[in-house]
Amino acid sequence: MGHVSDVLRERVVECVCSASSTPRTAAWMLERVRITRIAREIPVREDAMLLLRSLAAGQVVQADPDAVRQLTARSLAEVIDGTLTASARGRTYLSAVDDVREASPIRVVDVNRKRRTAQVEVSAWRVDEWATVLLDQITSDTKIPAEGLTMRWLEADANVKAKSVDELVLTAFRPMGPQPAKWEAVGGDDA
Repeated sequence: MGHVSDVLRERVVECVCSASSTPRTAAWMLERVRITRIAREIPVREDAMLLLRSLAAGQVVQADPDAVRQLTARSLAEVIDGTLTASARGRTYLSAVDDVREASPIRVVDVNRKRRTAQVEVSAWRVDEWATVLLDQITSDTKIPAEGLTMRWLEADANVKAKSVDELVLTAFRPMGPQPAKWEAVGGDDA
């Protein structure tokens, strides 16, 4: 609820689908972006990373209490039935650390201001499949209002080796420099 505007707060206050564990919801998309940014910008210490990798591999290990605290404070690991294990968030964190991320041209295909989402084409990933992203993420990153985004080219960082649209995570949206002439819309006057 802390990231929901006052205008939309009533709509989501009782909604079970606003949980970060429910795939393709706004909370789920936001959580994936948040974990990716944490993994890339403020990663855990090396000892905590080694522990998380061991836990994700299903190993039961004797761990340094500081490393355990670092993982549990970020909800990357949890104790289940007395055993420390990697959480779903921790597994997503590891993917974000290991993913190949590149700057990619992004074309905003459609904007749904009511749902606060946008459909985007990620050129460095797949041009034939669109991804849904949070509109507020784009407008906040680029400072471009929603009404000025449709059919606009931007740039963002993407995990370009993602196997599915559900694995694709876009971060750091920014305005794109001048478009190459070959990217201009076709069908107009060629003169």
